[in-house]
Amino acid sequence: MTSLPHPFINHPELIDIPAEMLPAVEEISKWIKSQPRFPVFSKNHAYLFLHACHGDIPSAKRALLRYIQIRAIAPDIFDGRDIMLEEIQFVFDMTHMVALPFKTPEGYNILVYRLSDSDPSKMHFGNAVKAFCMFNDVRISEDVITEGYVVVFDMKGLRFGHLARVQFGPLRMFMQYIQEAHPVRLKRIYVVHTSFFINQIMTLVKPLIRHELLSLLKFTSSGPADVLPAELLPVDYGGPLERLEKMHKKQRRMLETKYRQWLIDSARLKEIPKEERGKTATTTKVSNTIGASNKLEFD
Repeated sequence: MTSLPHPFINHPELIDIPAEMLPAVEEISKWIKSQPRFPVFSKNHAYLFLHACHGDIPSAKRALLRYIQIRAIAPDIFDGRDIMLEEIQFVFDMTHMVALPFKTPEGYNILVYRLSDSDPSKMHFGNAVKAFCMFNDVRISEDVITEGYVVVFDMKGLRFGHLARVQFGPLRMFMQYIQEAHPVRLKRIYVVHTSFFINQIMTLVKPLIRHELLSLLKFTSSGPADVLPAELLPVDYGGPLERLEKMHKKQRRMLETKYRQWLIDSARLKEIPKEERGKTATTTKVSNTIGASNKLEFD
């Protein structure tokens, strides 16, 4: 059992839920409690996943199930979530992970990721995936229920040597998590300042990407100003907002203070081992009810 409010640190009580969604939230909450290998999840979890799945109850159940399963079988990504660990600090030293302060005209939050240190020898792919997932959990907590996310991956500074350091195990698990369990609505993914070896990158990851996610990917050799309104961007990208590095430092500090214990605590949100909660597997019960397909919906 966790000791802090999840999934939203600022909302220990139930958030406002539209009246028409309450019956579905109640159904999912009751279902969670009936599953012997689920951790203690709040009704806020039920609503978060239901919203991410556009109100579809079977899809929300599948996503919840995959959420706890993947977090249980990938301890290298989802355990040891202390942001002050040296290896996690190192990732935040060599990257910028930033939530921009304003939304798109459609009401979507914008997340930007880029390297701040382009030395491939410093990159540990597994640790980078862990830090990325920690940052994204915090964004869900801060943003609560949002219409969706636009993600910008800036490839400036990415070298062929970075590709050589990709570990297939963490990459495969990460792609499963993002497509089957991450409780957000992904709207668009922009890959900007594309490198000459983008084809090699896509050769590596394309077998792991479903059509729904692939359709969200947009590539450009230019910067974010070619795909987003300039007024939403930092000065680094031709906009009026403060530099990305400054925003990164502020948000990193928030993770290190407000969210340090919360992130450590969140490692408990995973499937409970059989020996601790009896011999009946959650996966068997759920598969009989909702089928074997596991995926989130993408727009």
